[in-house]
Amino acid sequence: MWVTVTVKKSEDLTSINQYTRLAWMLCLVLGLGFAIVSSVALASTAQQDSQAPPSQPPQKTTVQYPRLPEGPGKETLIKTCSKCHSPTNVVANGQTREGWEETTLKMVGLGAVGSDEDFTEIVDYLVKNFPPSTVKVNMNKASASEIESQLGFSSKQAEDIVAYREKAGSFKTPEDIKRVPQMDAKEVDARRNRMTFQ
Repeated sequence: MWVTVTVKKSEDLTSINQYTRLAWMLCLVLGLGFAIVSSVALASTAQQDSQAPPSQPPQKTTVQYPRLPEGPGKETLIKTCSKCHSPTNVVANGQTREGWEETTLKMVGLGAVGSDEDFTEIVDYLVKNFPPSTVKVNMNKASASEIESQLGFSSKQAEDIVAYREKAGSFKTPEDIKRVPQMDAKEVDARRNRMTFQ
């Protein structure tokens, strides 16, 4: 009986060892196959890259955001803030230093990444170029140029707002402005405190 049990255990171990070897061999074959396929794919990509015409250098951010004034901190603002929203959201939202610091802390809390020096540079840039404004724009009477200059919308957006107003009638709330074709709701929300609807 003892011998029978020992033989049975020995047979079970032999079966397990065979399955283990089979599993390792299967992993090895699959791994080699994957490595070969990956190497071929990388080689063909490298060959295509070497035959492709040289690409254009990336466009300078100052050209992408002409409504932001030049100065120390502009590039840092664009680099840091454009990961989540348009950096031009600041154009119509002038604030005091305390306000910009609070906004910056809020953005850091939401995931903005940068060094202390980066955020200090951004706040200094914002304080200098976007001080608080108490002027509100009557969205039912303002011209496209007033909407552009006072709220910081692009000239195309401002013209679209006026055209929509002339076609659909007076605006009652910021939600009405969001209905303007191709209008970015986030840009409207960023400026809503500077709008009136009389």
